[in-house]
This record gives sequence, C-alpha cells and structure tokens, in this order.
Amino acid sequence: MAYGLFCRKKIYLTNLVFTLQSQLDNIMEQKQKMLNFSANIADGKVTAEELASDPTNFNNYGEFLTSYDAFINTSDDEGGAASTIGSIGSVAMEENNSEAYAAAIAEMLNQSVGTEYAQQYSKKIDAMENQLDMQQKRIETKLSAAEKQLEATEQAEAKAIERSTPKYDGVA
Repeated sequence: MAYGLFCRKKIYLTNLVFTLQSQLDNIMEQKQKMLNFSANIADGKVTAEELASDPTNFNNYGEFLTSYDAFINTSDDEGGAASTIGSIGSVAMEENNSEAYAAAIAEMLNQSVGTEYAQQYSKKIDAMENQLDMQQKRIETKLSAAEKQLEATEQAEAKAIERSTPKYDGVA
C-alpha cells in the first residue's frame, strides 16, 4: 500500500518537474527571440532579410513597423515626431531645392528618427525581458522545491521498501 502511495507521488512530482523544465525552456526560447528581435531593430530599420531570417518574430516586427509609422505621423505634442520632421524638411528645402539634396536629407532624417524610435522601443522590450526574468525565477524556485520533494519521496520509498522486505538471518 505504501509503495503505491510513493509511486503515485513520484509520478506526480516527476510530471511537475518535467512541466516546470518545459516552461523554463519556453522562457529561454522567448528571451532568445526577444534578443534577436532587439538586435534586428537596433538600427531603426527592418529589412526583408531580417524578416526572412526571423519568422518567429513576424508579429513583433509588424507591431514595431506599425507603431513606428504612427510615431512619424503623430505630432510632437502627442508624443510623435511629425512636427520636427516637417520643420527640418521645410528648412532643408529652403536651403537647397534640389531633389538629390531633399532625398539625402530625408534619408538622414529616416535614419536618425528610426534609430531614436528603436531606442525608445527597446525600453518596451527591456520591460518584457524583465517580466520573463521574474517569471523564470518563480519557476526555478518551484522547480527546485519539486526536485527536493521528489528526492525526499524517493528516499522515503527506498526506506519503506527496505523495512518491508523480510530479513533472513543465517541464510547463506
């Protein structure tokens, strides 16, 4: 009877350990995805090669591009950069009205605004990584406790088996 109880508890704890280890693996995978995503958007641009090489983050790239588009089309008063971009473009056109000059200014603006936005967006990524870190620590604590319980159960089971086994003295 006692063996059945120990066996049941061992199965439960073994499954719990497996589940917690799977959750840790999932968190590590999510952290790796976030690291790849963060590295790819650091320059403020998302290229087709970056999208193709990191399809698991497709939704993150979509959200980044959508929010970046909103950022450059929202006025400065509302937290965007449209007013600044417009005023710099106007000054540039007053200085030199050539298309090549306007294209060069537009490229410089896109690069600097993209980089600035990527830095702001990385704060959101850092917050998500911190949340994953806290979740990982909670799971590691649960895993450690489950492993200790499993070990204690296995030791108790071994002692119970040893005590229930008949001993024969003098049998050679």
